[in-house]
Amino acid sequence: MASLAGRAVVGIPDQLNTELIKGYLDAVIRRDASAVDHYFDPDVEYMVNGTPSPDPSKVLPPISAECHAALPWLGLYRGRAALKGFLAHMHRNLEVTAFGPREVISEGDKAAAFGWFRLHALSTGRTVDISYSILFELRAGLIVRYHFLENTFDVAGAFRASGSWLIDTDGTKHGVPPTRCISEE
Repeated sequence: MASLAGRAVVGIPDQLNTELIKGYLDAVIRRDASAVDHYFDPDVEYMVNGTPSPDPSKVLPPISAECHAALPWLGLYRGRAALKGFLAHMHRNLEVTAFGPREVISEGDKAAAFGWFRLHALSTGRTVDISYSILFELRAGLIVRYHFLENTFDVAGAFRASGSWLIDTDGTKHGVPPTRCISEE
């Protein structure tokens, strides 16, 4: 029984997991509102870069209050309704306009995807390429766990409106220039 349409599948071959993941990522670019119901389990755990508060079980990584304040859509979302709210919040701030070459590795009910996506920050007009990795857990043809990690430094840089960043590494203070847009390269 290896059909995604039936959804009553006990074990899905790795190739179908890969197709499901690629289908969802393509739906993100299209801003397909039906994608949540089509690809995700009703009780999905969807995490973007960490949790805004410490995880009592210490399994999920926390994000700093400063990072969450700068990029308030980051965090942990449980269930389809919360996921739809996250996507609406994210899309009010940015567009994902492309995915670069991506690799999906799948074994059993787990998969991982690696690659880059093109982010267009609506408030600043900047467009940048952001690297990502995603851990998936799948069951019966649906995503039950989605943990997304991205280069938040470059995401924050795309939304940087003004000011300077001063970083202290290797015993020296370094000024961080504004993030370069795709069109500037």
